[in-house]
Parts: sequence; structure tokens; C-alpha cells
Amino acid sequence: MSKRFPKMGWIILAALLCVSLAILPACGSTGGGPIPLLNPGDFIQQVIGDMDSLDPAWAYDTASGEQIQYIYETLINYNGTATGSFVPVLAVNWTVVNSTQIKFCIRSGVNFSNGNPLTPSDVEYSFERAMVQDRASGPTNLLQTPLLGVYSTRDSNGTIVSGILEKIQNSVVVDGDCVVFNQDPVRPLGWMGFLQILCGTWASIVDKEWCLAHGEWDGTANNGTGNSTMWTYHNDPPKSRSYPYAQVMGTGPWKLLSWAKTDKIHLVKNTIYWNEGVHAVPFNNVITKWVEEYNSRKLALLAGEADYIYVPRQYIGDLLDITDLNKYSALPDFQSVCMYFNFNISASSPYIGNGSLGGGIPPTFFSDLNVRKAFNYAFDYETFIADLYMGEAQQLGSPIISGLPGYNNATPKYAQNLTKAKELLETSTWGNLSQIGFQCTIFYNSGNTVRQAACEILSNNLLSISENFQVSVQPMMWSTYLDTIFVVNPSPIPMWTIGWSADYPDTDNFATPCMHTLGDFGAAQKYGNSTWDALIETARYSTNTTLRQNIYYQLQQEYYDNPGGIMLVQPLGRRFFTKYIHDFYFNPMFPGEPGPLYYMSKY
Repeated sequence: MSKRFPKMGWIILAALLCVSLAILPACGSTGGGPIPLLNPGDFIQQVIGDMDSLDPAWAYDTASGEQIQYIYETLINYNGTATGSFVPVLAVNWTVVNSTQIKFCIRSGVNFSNGNPLTPSDVEYSFERAMVQDRASGPTNLLQTPLLGVYSTRDSNGTIVSGILEKIQNSVVVDGDCVVFNQDPVRPLGWMGFLQILCGTWASIVDKEWCLAHGEWDGTANNGTGNSTMWTYHNDPPKSRSYPYAQVMGTGPWKLLSWAKTDKIHLVKNTIYWNEGVHAVPFNNVITKWVEEYNSRKLALLAGEADYIYVPRQYIGDLLDITDLNKYSALPDFQSVCMYFNFNISASSPYIGNGSLGGGIPPTFFSDLNVRKAFNYAFDYETFIADLYMGEAQQLGSPIISGLPGYNNATPKYAQNLTKAKELLETSTWGNLSQIGFQCTIFYNSGNTVRQAACEILSNNLLSISENFQVSVQPMMWSTYLDTIFVVNPSPIPMWTIGWSADYPDTDNFATPCMHTLGDFGAAQKYGNSTWDALIETARYSTNTTLRQNIYYQLQQEYYDNPGGIMLVQPLGRRFFTKYIHDFYFNPMFPGEPGPLYYMSKY
């Protein structure tokens, strides 16, 4: 799963603000042999995909975010299972000065894992560096929108916005032992939403001295030269140009030992962790291995060689009767799983055949509304939910998920109708496609058997309509997948399957990525329009709950009428640990699946 792009908004459903979930392990029945306690000082997990980056300013996927939260820390974090109350971490307290200004006083006695002391200047630098970097389709729009009043530091032509560096430097300033955030005065975000954004990994605090020693932006316009525009060298850089991409220096409980990109990432205990005297770091080693094949992961779990594994939903029956496991179910993830159409495929794409109908598809194939609706009608939602999710998911009719304000369960949803799909494909603007035919490839991230099944259901159903509808299914490694969808422009991938997890719990965080022209998926797909943009932005900043609901109801209907993809499901979560892992608790805003490792234990 992944998450990314500009989203603000702050009116949170009252019940959501103080979510408190008492989740107990499911009672095991008889079955399964004893699992030995191995590697008692370590936490070892096996999952399906690699990471994208360890740079907090770059990373915008849950696999990367999970590792970043073990290494780096933020000023504040969510209070246990709650999504609307917070605890201090690197800040000792915070004060709302006025509607646009908030002050955080920084904790003393904290060191980065290299021994450098944490200072307010590190905090200021961390946020300014992130906004200066502002990589395309990255997470820093979450900071830029409230602080700068813009989605991006670049205009629609990719040109740096005039005066933007000065705005960045004025948005976060040191005030003695504190740091003050100054929001954009025109449309400031409510403080609840801003505090939730500060809990994300993109708000992690980096070591300024360490960054400068390794060629990162030095905090000035001239960046150590006589040229006042040299700072722009660090704006939207290639991933490999960021030194913190594969190197880290945080204040968290663990630090990086090694990262073998095709094998595993190995973290070790930070022996000078500032909070060790209050709460000991529970694991000497945190090792995440990438194992695509489910049976291999299962065997490792049952042998005690892994403490946690990723279990595709269709395989949960394998583990439900194993008594030596701690099992958690019905976890209300703020997550969606969807398939997206690319409206402007790269003309040189190797995944569109010869680029013409019959032997391929043209780059603008999905600009045709009948084609997009036909693909929606061709999908078997009931089978997908029943067989792949064991019924533990609900179908979505739009990008907006249940549990957030403005969700409308009455919004129509597509149901499988192969006759209707055939009619639409035979009356498209491309002509009678049953006679002409088309060929293309759709993608999923390798190892994700649920998303693979979604692609195969669609492919097989289209083929059952006509042998001229040839849709191949292909996997791609996670980090390559993200780059190919969101970094390469235009993307060569015609259609992809992916998940979205909330950056913070508000409806805008799903409307903006999927329906705004600057949203993560909207920008990658070349989907959306100015009318929707205006509606989304009105709802984002409005304090009128009725107005927001009406707008979100309208947007859900608009998506059904003019789909940008196939909205699949909102799943419930499950977790499977060995019985030796204790004190797991669930907060839907934590990236990754194992949860708050610092507060967990193994015995």
C-alpha cells in the first residue's frame, strides 16, 4: 500500500477524534504445533515488498514510512489508539498563539544517534529542507499547503514560484528554545488538522549538521556559492541525489545497520536513545525481510524464525487455528484498494503493444468514458470480496471511504454486468472494439496476491466478452512500481492497482489525491477538472459541516458518473504475530502493519 500528495482539511467526525479501540487477540482453538521462542532480543518480520526511500522528505509509502518511524521522531505523535489527541515527543509542549501561529518548545537532552545534540535549529531546518526539496508526488505538499498557501514550490510549467524560498524560511522560525510555525494567513488550516499532519513521517526531525556535511541544502539561497538561486539544485531532485535516501541520522530508538535492497533492512538499537531510562528500547535488532512467496513466510512464522508476517487475506484460514499465534482482527484501517486508468500513457510505452487498436491501445485510450465504464462493469466485485477478502471488506463507490465525514453509502456502485460492458465497448468513440480489439498490460506490485487477483479477474472477464480484448497482467517490484507510476512523466503504465492509506483522518485526504488535478493519482493519471478542484478546496477549508457534506456527496456522484478508476474495496485489517509478541495496539494512522514496536515486547 502507499500514500501521498497534497491534502488538507480539518473538520473531523467527533467520534473519530477520540477513537479508542480495545482490541484483544482472538482466542486460538486447537491446532498447530508449538512455535519455539527464537532470537529473544530481536523483532523479525517478513513482508512482500522493498522500500522506496529512507528520506522523510521523499518517502510517501507505508513500507518506507514504517522504517522511518523506527529511526526518526516527530515533535508530537498520536496518543495511543486516538487520532485526535497527542503526546509530546521531541517537543515538550506547544501553544497556539493565534489562528495562524503555533509554538513548540523543543526537548533538551536529546541526541541524534551520532551524538549530535538536538536543537531548535534542527527542527527549523528539517521542515524547511523538506519544503525546499518538494519532490514531485511527494509528501511535502502536506506542509506547504498550510504553511505557504501553495501545493507546490513550482508552477504548472515546473518553474520555481517567485519568492517561495523567503516564504519557506519565514514559515518556520526559531524563538529561543522553541520553534514557531506561521501558517499562510489567507486560508490557515485548523489546528487539529495541522497537529495530525505533524505526526506523519514527513515531519521527522533530521540532523542539520549531518545533512550539511553530506552535501544537503545548507539553509541559504546561495547554498554556499555566490549564486542566489543555487538552492533550487535541491528542489525536486532525483531520488539518488538525496543523501538521506539510503543513509539516516535520527533520534529514534533504532538506527540503520544495513539495507540490502533486494533482501532486507536491518536496524539496531540506538544505545544513546534519550528515553531509554524511562522506557527501554525493547529490541536489539529490527529486521525486515522481503519474501514474496506466502508459503515461505508462513513456514518462517510457524518455525519461530519470523515474529510477524504479511498474510494475504485469502490465506487467513491457514492460521486461524494455530494456538501459538496472537491474532488480531476487524481492525478499521483507513485504507482503500483501487485500480487507476492512465489518461496519457507514454507514447513509447512497451505496455501498449504497437500503440494502435487491434495490436495495442493508443496512449489516450482511457480518455473514452465508455471504455472506463465498461472496465468497471467487467469487474466481479462480489467474488473479489468473498474469495480474496473472506468477506472482510466493503465495496467502494468512490475514493471516499466509510467512517469519515461526508461518506454517502447511498452513492451508486458498479456491479458486474458483462452485457453492459460489451455494449459500452462496442459504442466507444474508438469504434466497435469487439471487432477492432485491443491489447495492453495492467500492473500490480510483486508479491501482492490480492492485487494480482484483482488484475486477473478484470483480464479474464474482458477476455470472456471478446477474444479480441487481450489484457496482460504483470508484477513490478515496489520501489520501481512507485517510480514508474508517480515519478516518470508521462508514465508508461496503462493501468495499475494500488492502495491508499490516510495521511491524516479527514475526507479531504481521499478526495484530493484521487480527484484533484494536483492530487497524487489525479496528477499521475491526468484526471480531474477545475470545477472539482474548486469544490475540493472549498470543502477543505470550510468549517461548515453541512456544506462539506454536500460537496463530498456531489463528488462521490461525480466519480461514479465519470470514473477515473475502478474503486474496489475498503478492507478490515488483520495481524498475525507469534504468541511471544505482546502489547500490540492499533492506530489506523501508523504506517506499516506491526504497529508501535517501541511499546511492544517479546517474551
